[in-house]
Amino acid sequence: MGECVFEKLADPKALKRSPIFVFAADALVAYGITGIGTERTPHPHYRTRPEYLKMMREVLSDGYIDGLLMTPADAEVLAIDEGLFDSSPVTPIVRMNAETHIWSPRHGRYRQQYSRPFQTVRTAEAGRYCTEAMACARDCKIKLGLYSITLNNDAEADARTTGEFLEFAWQCGETPDFHYFLEVFLPNIQQPGMDTKEQGEYIADNIVRLMSYLRHHQRPVFIKTVYTKPEVWKSLCEFDPTLIIGALGGGRVNARTSMQLAYDATEYGGKVILFGRAIFQEEDPRAMAKMMRAVLDRELTVDQAHSQYQAILRARA
Repeated sequence: MGECVFEKLADPKALKRSPIFVFAADALVAYGITGIGTERTPHPHYRTRPEYLKMMREVLSDGYIDGLLMTPADAEVLAIDEGLFDSSPVTPIVRMNAETHIWSPRHGRYRQQYSRPFQTVRTAEAGRYCTEAMACARDCKIKLGLYSITLNNDAEADARTTGEFLEFAWQCGETPDFHYFLEVFLPNIQQPGMDTKEQGEYIADNIVRLMSYLRHHQRPVFIKTVYTKPEVWKSLCEFDPTLIIGALGGGRVNARTSMQLAYDATEYGGKVILFGRAIFQEEDPRAMAKMMRAVLDRELTVDQAHSQYQAILRARA
């Protein structure tokens, strides 16, 4: 089973030289039919699930990513049914929860409401959720999961979210050979008077606060959050050397913006990037992953990588 993520985490020099690159291919927990990109052949259309699974296999086989984040359903297909990771260095990762903030169906209004924790594994007793969820992941031969939270500066909503996360973290600490990383989003409810920098500071302080509640064996192996401003990011990355900070890709703007984000996040102290839409919504996801790796490893500048990517697209056309 792929160990690339764990090997880099265990070797600070290797991690600094080549940051972890996770392809976040778990979009189906949030979006529906229109949410996993498009294909041009045999005619332009929204990508189907079989086409999406094919694209994941191809990106994995190219060798530029360190981890592949999947939905439980896709993990079952790729990890169990196909044994895709049995001979691959790429680390399989499964999403463990799907809080309501990320629910984004067409015509949905969930993102306009305070985010609520949501269990993606049914159990007879709510208190057994964490253990049962981890058992599900281990059944898929996976020992790394993602847990995400959204804090909204509301005592009641945030206490509920924090409480459920801590229960999960405590259970992880008692579960042999299973690990997790934590994703922390910016508030999904408008924060009057709070600009982007201040939202970044709000999240940074909450990350530090949450980690102070946990012992070492209960902590995430790394934390994925939003890169807002260089000074905010740098202060978070430098505050506690035992915390490894990574950047989420967010919505795609364009290829160059995505490459610049990967560069900036790692230039100012981040050790991980987790990009989904910035990869699978590109015209050529495989070429984009290749260029992203070159930027992370400082083999190419952002301008050089973008120029080469555009050349690949022109050659395809």
